Parts: sequence; C-alpha cells; structure tokens
Amino acid sequence: MHRFLSPLLIFTVLAGFTAPQAPTLQQSPEAILSKAIQAIGGRRTLEKMNSFQLHGVMRLPDARPVIEIDLTTSRGGKVLGIMTYIGLGQSRFGSDGKTAWEQNFNANQEPTWALIDSEILSQKVQQMNWLEWFTMLPAKLSDIKFTGSATFDEEDCWKLTITEKEGKEQEAFFSKTTFRPKGRRTIESTPNGDATIDVYFRDWQRVGGLLLFHTVEYNRDGSTVTLKLDRITTTPIGDSIFTLPEQIKLLVDQHE
Repeated sequence: MHRFLSPLLIFTVLAGFTAPQAPTLQQSPEAILSKAIQAIGGRRTLEKMNSFQLHGVMRLPDARPVIEIDLTTSRGGKVLGIMTYIGLGQSRFGSDGKTAWEQNFNANQEPTWALIDSEILSQKVQQMNWLEWFTMLPAKLSDIKFTGSATFDEEDCWKLTITEKEGKEQEAFFSKTTFRPKGRRTIESTPNGDATIDVYFRDWQRVGGLLLFHTVEYNRDGSTVTLKLDRITTTPIGDSIFTLPEQIKLLVDQHE
C-alpha cells in the first residue's frame, strides 16, 4: 500500500523541493505498539480470548509442502504444538500450565522426551505463532528503541529495534498507513557471512473481533518459504488436550 500525495505535495516534489518530514521525536515504541494492537482489534479483544488455535502448511518456492504446523494455546499458559515434517516425522511440545515439555527424535529416529523451561516454551510458541511474538513486544519496552522510518515489504513503515539478552538485535516494522505490524528483520551469522532474514505478514482477514494475517513469508537473502494459515480460531476448548504425556509424567516424578 502506498500513501496518497496531496496536490500541494506533488507540486513541491516536481518543483525540486523536499517536503518537511514529520517530527520523529513524537514517535515512541509505546505509541507505535499501542496503535498496532488497536489496529488488529485492541487490547480488550485480545484479553478476552481464552483459547487460540492455528493450522498451516509451510511451502517451498515451488509450492512443495515441507512442514505442517498445528498450535493450540489456552489461558493459564497451556500449550500444545505439533510440527509435522512431511515425509520425515513429527515433533511436539506443550505445557499443562505448570510443566513444559518437548518431544523430538535422536539420530536413530527414536523419540526423546525432555522438560523445558518457560522461556524456551515461549520461544517455540512465538516461532509458530507470530501474533504471540507481536503482542508480547510491549512487555519488552525497556529493550526497544524507535529507530526511524524504512521501506519494508514495499510500504512506508516505522521501525523499532529490539535488543535481546544475548546482544542480538531484531527490527520490527509497522505500517504508517494502517499501523499494522508488517514484519521483522534479523541478521544471522553464517559460515558464508551475514544473512538477512525478513519475515512478512500478509493476507489480513477477520477472525471474530480481530484482524489477523494469514500468510507469513520468510525471505532469506532472496530465497523464500511461505506459511499459509488455513485455520485460525478463538473458539473455547477443553483442557484435556493439554494433559501431560505419560513419558513426561515419569520425568516429573523423577525430578521430585
């Protein structure tokens, strides 16, 4: 989306004059995040949600499906996430609100079970649910700085820079027109040098009282992978889905 130019602004551009810039000192991370949350439905609507479910498939540029994602979260820190690596296997993680866990496979393709802490659980959820990543940013205000304007995904945006505990930085972009979150940029160190990873939020649709993106595109130095979310719902669900697996119950008993 592009901002419309007024006739006066068009004249000044054609005449070779530079239009005055909006005073950036009036911008702040708190104000930008507040407008962004309001743009997708508001804090009250988010706080009313008791449950959140999403399902989607990640595809390569040739449209070949590679990962199926299924995530359910509920009030009280309850989580169940399932990642199906198509043709290879499945990994899971979750929490009943008290105990967080994950299940993977070792080199012999044997299932492994482990307890994890709440921070690792939160990271796993945010990797699957970018709404969670975005709505948790206000809790990091002390680590966020307003760093000006930038064009991101072909739109004029405000830019915020978030400093993580390890000293790494990520940049979050918000549309100046709609105030919605447009995506995130990080720089990753690789054996071949630094790689720029952009995440774009697209295909906005209504889900109850919320306006949510249904497509997430990952762009790594021009190579793209796309996650299409075909189901997002806030319908309340029961707690039985979050019951701890028997293998995790055994681990909990061993740690007590």
